Amino acid sequence: MKKFTFSLEKILKLRGHAENSAKTELGRAVSALSQIENKLASLAIERKSVMEKRFSGGNNMPYIHLYDKYEQRLDAVKEQLIKDAAEASLAVEEARELWIEARAGLKALENLKERKFASYRKENQEED
Repeated sequence: MKKFTFSLEKILKLRGHAENSAKTELGRAVSALSQIENKLASLAIERKSVMEKRFSGGNNMPYIHLYDKYEQRLDAVKEQLIKDAAEASLAVEEARELWIEARAGLKALENLKERKFASYRKENQEED
């Protein structure tokens, strides 16, 4: 009995590698977006803390002015993080699309290999 060989095995391995690379890139993009979201969450907590301190009793005018400046700085950082999050979200979507394409190409070859193997088994069972 002849051993089963898939003529497109090298291409299947290459597409498998491409799918793994695309999955890794998707993971990196999702991780970057998650880090930005975590920074936004911690920034919101910091801003709330500043607001509480600013309006607490016993603050004189110079301290209130400093809290205002710090709050403005936090707002500027927040705006930049929101822009970064939007860019990271686009990167996630692009990486996801690339992964889906790579996965579809791999899956098509895997299905072809399975059909060829089923055909091979059927032919060998008929010979026996």
